[in-house]
Amino acid sequence: MNNYFIGIDFAKAKFDAVILQRDNLNEEGHHGTFENSKTGYKRFLGWVRTFATKHKDEVLFCGEHTGVYSKLISDLLAKDDYCIWLESPLQIKRSLGIKRGKSDKQDAHDIAEFAARHEDKVRVHKAPSKEMEALGLYFSEYKSWVEAKCKLQCCIKAHRISGAENPFFKREIKTDQHELHRIQERIKAIKRSIEELIKQCPEIKRTYQILTSMKGIGIINAVALILATNNFARFDHDARRLCSYYGVAPFGHTSGTSINGKPHVSHFADSYLKSLISEAALCAMHHCPAIIEYAERLKQKGKHPSIIMNNCKNKMLHILVAMVKHNTEYGLQTLFAA
Repeated sequence: MNNYFIGIDFAKAKFDAVILQRDNLNEEGHHGTFENSKTGYKRFLGWVRTFATKHKDEVLFCGEHTGVYSKLISDLLAKDDYCIWLESPLQIKRSLGIKRGKSDKQDAHDIAEFAARHEDKVRVHKAPSKEMEALGLYFSEYKSWVEAKCKLQCCIKAHRISGAENPFFKREIKTDQHELHRIQERIKAIKRSIEELIKQCPEIKRTYQILTSMKGIGIINAVALILATNNFARFDHDARRLCSYYGVAPFGHTSGTSINGKPHVSHFADSYLKSLISEAALCAMHHCPAIIEYAERLKQKGKHPSIIMNNCKNKMLHILVAMVKHNTEYGLQTLFAA
């Protein structure tokens, strides 16, 4: 049973923490500030043992999922078998109601109080394996290089239009083209590194084989799915939750008799993941029999093209989840679960 709730407000160089006891949630609690490093982590644990307890099963740590800022401390806590819960900053903020004023100490206190009030919804953070960590690094680097390539291509195009006869523009275009070639080679190298890494990890390799057996899902889309679901350990094979995470699950908007809006997808989603599954759906609508047939049925019903597109993305994710759940590559036997 959790008798102590420790809220952590992560920042780049430091983090603030507040300890609250179950029976005294309305009090200020104990506050401390520590360096966001391994040295700071050791001091933090000593502070926790002084003002809370030495028993790991009586403490619940909670912090906002802030990417690289929260990674070090949360992974160290997970590796030391502490219960650490990382929650969306927006989820915590909205649960607190109207608040006036802001400080790091107050934020840490609010996070600790959030953990105490919602401990039944806790999702324990687990430190990723070295392979998953490396896969995430490659994916992030791939995304950055692709963005750089797109920006450079736009510059080259603009230079060609505006300075077709200008020798200075021609010189810059030549330089940019050399840089573009270097970026393209780097992107190819990252893809090769991803493939080599996948081959070294049997569990990830099997999931990758299943995902890419469906037309439309290539190496980047497969890796994105593996990372988003922690190799499908997240979401409990619930396709609806995964579709919601990708921003392709429609939600209704009704209330009484006056409000009766049509279902719409939520904007609370990762736009890059959504763009990737959109590319996959476009390909599948031309090459995947199940998606082709499904899109044609929707078209015959007179559905708008944007609805057809979104429903195909939703359908694809449902099929992919079913394939991984049943450990089966794409084929007729997976369609019953879609």
